[in-house]
Amino acid sequence: MNKLKLLLGIITIAFLGNIFVANAQKPKPEPTAPKDFVFPDYKTVVLSNGIKVFLIKDDEQPTLAIRMVFAGGANLDDNKPGVAEITTSLMTKGAGKLDALEIAEQLDGIGAGVNVSAGQDMVVASGSSLVKHFDKMFDIFADIILRPKFPKDEFEKLIEQSISAVKMRKSNSGDLAAILTSMATYGKDHPYAQIETEETYKALTTDDCKAYYKSVFMPNNVTISIIGDYNEKDIIKALESKFKDWQKGQRPSMDIPEPKPMKTGVYMIPRPGSKQASVVISALTVPRNNPDYLAVRLTGAVMGGGFGSKLFRSLREKYSFTYSPFASNSGNKFANRFIAGSEVKIDKTDSSITVILDELKSLYNDGLSEDELARIKKTVIGGYQMGFESSGFVASLIQNADFYGEDIETIKNYPRRVQAITTLDIAKVAEKYLKPNKLYIGVVTLPEQEEELKKYGNIYKYTLDLESEDDIAKATPVNYTAEELLQKFETAMGGLDAINAIKTMKVESRIKFQAQGQTLDGNAVQITEFPDKSYSLLNTPAFQQTSWVNGGKAWVKQGPETTELTGEELQKALDQVKDPLFELVKAPIEGYKYDLIGEKDGFVKLKVTDKSGEVETYFFDKSTFLVSKIQQTATTPQGPLDIAISYSEYETIKGVKYPMKNEMSNPYYTITSESVIYFNEPVTPDTFEPKK
Repeated sequence: MNKLKLLLGIITIAFLGNIFVANAQKPKPEPTAPKDFVFPDYKTVVLSNGIKVFLIKDDEQPTLAIRMVFAGGANLDDNKPGVAEITTSLMTKGAGKLDALEIAEQLDGIGAGVNVSAGQDMVVASGSSLVKHFDKMFDIFADIILRPKFPKDEFEKLIEQSISAVKMRKSNSGDLAAILTSMATYGKDHPYAQIETEETYKALTTDDCKAYYKSVFMPNNVTISIIGDYNEKDIIKALESKFKDWQKGQRPSMDIPEPKPMKTGVYMIPRPGSKQASVVISALTVPRNNPDYLAVRLTGAVMGGGFGSKLFRSLREKYSFTYSPFASNSGNKFANRFIAGSEVKIDKTDSSITVILDELKSLYNDGLSEDELARIKKTVIGGYQMGFESSGFVASLIQNADFYGEDIETIKNYPRRVQAITTLDIAKVAEKYLKPNKLYIGVVTLPEQEEELKKYGNIYKYTLDLESEDDIAKATPVNYTAEELLQKFETAMGGLDAINAIKTMKVESRIKFQAQGQTLDGNAVQITEFPDKSYSLLNTPAFQQTSWVNGGKAWVKQGPETTELTGEELQKALDQVKDPLFELVKAPIEGYKYDLIGEKDGFVKLKVTDKSGEVETYFFDKSTFLVSKIQQTATTPQGPLDIAISYSEYETIKGVKYPMKNEMSNPYYTITSESVIYFNEPVTPDTFEPKK
């Protein structure tokens, strides 16, 4: 080592040592006394057209933001679930003279952001930028609020994305349990429990969006906050200039009905192949203006508001049933619900429910200790006060108080109000709203756990589409058996002799691959020689895959590599040679169970259970007896995967009816195929093996 470096090192160590000794000899300073929290100043002005504006000065950063709050939200979806969400998302996809790309490019070019979104009770629109770019951002923002274009192509993209989200929902057991308990707690027809489905999204039009926009976006239905480094005279002038000609309208009626809760008990979604269970326990509580509201909100924090909460200390730390339990009370205007739950180990489903119920009972049977409540209060008040680091948080508090009809002094005194809540207050609201006879238990778990769950109450079973199995069971009975239905299907297809005469099948398809709103076009070829040979080629701009099956062997090629399949992958490839429609025509398979459900919504439903317990549901058109759809849940290493295959545009080829169009969808993607079919064309043996 260089001697100079060594000397400097010794001097440095000695110097630091002296500092540590000196500091050790000095008494540690006492913490400063806590300061009283002071709510930031703001000013209220009213524009010439009656719009209330809150001015919140913050000149620490050279930024400026606008925030608008409209009454409405999903409450105004009425019988068109999803229209508020689609409308508000579409508003930023084209406005004034700009299309979606131009809006994005111009905002990105100045580092600005604009957003419009629908909550349950309200719509919030916001825009922010550096002060020097505010005028340009505000021009675009005003166009979005006053002159949205609702372009058809962007609308269709949003619908595709929303349908993809619905499909993904089926793979998220936590979401399913939360939605199911919401339906049970509020009543399935209540605005707070509306469910968007593939069908409701497909039914929406741009005219629906325009009608929703017209019902919500008006100057007599909005408040505005301005947050940041502004000149008051200039900003008021800018607001007057943009909104002076905005025409008033008929304010939306917020006549939200009282909840009509369903029967208490266990609302179960049996999900074969589940690797873990989702548990949500729900109870109807009170509107925001109820005197009990704050105590119930704090009870949610006591149960699941962080590492010091009851469920963290029991479900997670004591029993290790889960990693992330939760509990909270919602913040809606007209009605609310308390929820508690978690994703749990599949074999601990009933144990986890018992723990949550016991913790709820302990709130009013045993009560909280003062230390427990004090710890949660610190967390809640600390989180509230930390929010004031953002001026946007201040704006939301002020506008929300105005929207919900709350005195601003109530908001300013929030920390003191929380501190005033006692352990007795928590016990009272827990006994009032969270007793077992007022709870709805939502569970997504394995079907075989149904028997264990009966100890918690009556079982109400639902499907992954959130349809009641009791309602499905109300399907109209048909005057034929499952075997006779299959016979009708065989006749509709052309008969067993005609199908058995099909030795080879060639399918040439144009395909559309859709995932998360993105679309890839491609083509596919499949050649099959029944019963055990096939060749397929799938080709898109993003990927290409070729596969071969020849008797008991199979290969797949992706890129330059060809791999021979073994084990489960081989078995899957061999199974895919079989045509599901042709197989259904053939004699019922020994060991399979056929349950005829009945006729509903124009389809006759047949449930088929194979020897391993896997279930497929076939939907037959009630007038033609041809298969319109097959649904099944496949078991994968990642958990159950819900798959649906739809068939349409049947044509007769060599005496056999076969669909020219099909759509295969799962939570992650959809593949639509439009095909030309050839039966019994000559095929050479080398078609079914990769070239050496």
